[in-house]
Amino acid sequence: MITQIYKNCIFCNSSKLKLSKNQNFSHNFYTKSIKEDLGLSDTFFNKMKVYECQNCFIIQNSPWFSKDISFKIFNQIYGQHNRNWSNVINFFRKGLKPEHGELFNLIVKNFNVKNYCEFNAPFMGLMIEFFGTEYKKNTKFYKEIFSYTLKYLSSRQVSGLKVTSRNKKQNNSINYLKKINQIKKKYRLKENFNKSLLIDNSYLSWLYNDNYQSVNSRSLASELFDIKIRDFNLVHNTEKYDLFGIFHTLDHTHQPKKILNYALNNSQYVLVYCHTDESLEKQHLFSFTDKFLSYLKKRKIYFRDLTLEIKKNFRSKEMYIICSKFNKIEIKI
Repeated sequence: MITQIYKNCIFCNSSKLKLSKNQNFSHNFYTKSIKEDLGLSDTFFNKMKVYECQNCFIIQNSPWFSKDISFKIFNQIYGQHNRNWSNVINFFRKGLKPEHGELFNLIVKNFNVKNYCEFNAPFMGLMIEFFGTEYKKNTKFYKEIFSYTLKYLSSRQVSGLKVTSRNKKQNNSINYLKKINQIKKKYRLKENFNKSLLIDNSYLSWLYNDNYQSVNSRSLASELFDIKIRDFNLVHNTEKYDLFGIFHTLDHTHQPKKILNYALNNSQYVLVYCHTDESLEKQHLFSFTDKFLSYLKKRKIYFRDLTLEIKKNFRSKEMYIICSKFNKIEIKI
């Protein structure tokens, strides 16, 4: 089965779905590949209709791809998260940080963040920014640590090799790890953060094939940034964070409300970066809208829209919000 009907809201489970006035469809980079690989027609995509939830105001497609097909889309057809990888490659090769305007400076100025967690994609949010404060700024160091970490992780891939080649790779991997530890020690600053990446292995997200030079993004992030990888289905509510970041990943899970609730219940503050374009593209099951803020208000969640305050040049309709279940949001610009 290629598609399934989503009768209830994917976020809040409400049955109050209203057909949206915006039903425009045109192919993009992703849908063209999905069409070609699955042998679909434009008629197939036009049958997907956009609905707005009258409770939480997200928008979603229905019918949309089944879980089996969504797994295929995010692990085979487009298994590599291009923007995720572009962020980390551009930083370690060119010193360019992800484009979030003045967001990081605003965060460190107003909040005491020592224990930070991010959801699902390790290079979309603030992990690179925190790394930049933990080590001396040096382009040679950036290039070396990135290169040696990739070599170290790929050198552990020895299946199918003859014994001599396997032994050579083993020796190389030991030397790469020594070099990694040496240069990290050389450039390390006193600043130190506890960092975690929470994953839920949803079929709406990039997983096993999110690789670059045969290295998976999560493995690279763990070694490069010294972060702990935690499975959402195994974590306990004893985990507490100063800040929890969700950067274009809440619309890439089948359990968005559970993820957001976990973040709100276990963090002092939660930072959400999401699309708000009401012309929902067909590679997405759902998306948030500006009106989602009224849902947070109804739930008595403190929040502040930072979109205009971070001085970012936006290329599409997006929103940055910081919210909390426990604290009023007081920010000095």
